[in-house]
Amino acid sequence: MTNLPYARTMFATCMLFQVVYALCVLLWLAFPELKGHELLPTVFPGFKMITVGSFIYGLVASMIYGWIVAIVFVFFFNLWPQLIATVPRQRGIRAN
Repeated sequence: MTNLPYARTMFATCMLFQVVYALCVLLWLAFPELKGHELLPTVFPGFKMITVGSFIYGLVASMIYGWIVAIVFVFFFNLWPQLIATVPRQRGIRAN
């Protein structure tokens, strides 16, 4: 089994988080009465109503969140086979 590369996974997760963020902002602009958009200021501390500065701040923050999630995921994904390999295997009990 090959190891999962950090850089590819980090950039893919970063782009996914940024697309989801941009869709949330677009939905917020299209339907401001929806309650789900109250999550944005919670996830991104200091986030205000949509301005250019806060939009860029959200993009950068979602990029950083994506990188953190990818780093943790790849670390454990690559570590798991090594941990399993160190566990001694027990032979099954044969019934005669």
